[in-house]
Amino acid sequence: MNDDRVRRAGFCSALPWLIEDMEAAGTLAELHSAVRAVLAETPVLQAVASLDIPAHVLSELGPVRGDEPGDMIPGSMPQAAGESYRCPDGWCSLNLVRQPGGELPAGGRCWLRDRPLRVVEA
Repeated sequence: MNDDRVRRAGFCSALPWLIEDMEAAGTLAELHSAVRAVLAETPVLQAVASLDIPAHVLSELGPVRGDEPGDMIPGSMPQAAGESYRCPDGWCSLNLVRQPGGELPAGGRCWLRDRPLRVVEA
């Protein structure tokens, strides 16, 4: 998988708290510049180089269903997992699972492009 797609998804999902933190630190303009650069397809690491964002933020979206120890029992029947919310354009690797009745991941929106996330069956 393209590493930059993974970083785009990490950057996108981290935007709400990055905005909050950088607004408090007075560096929101730099974040907006980085967002514009990422949207112009500048590699994410290059676009955010001056923002001091920890590397793990750009590479992790949280746990993926089935990756937890003991979660998959051999011979068990898979159960419905709910909905999966993905990047509207497939531009990044965002794929967040919403359990039935659970909270909408990322508010159901792509934070970079301000568009609704694509919903598919998980």
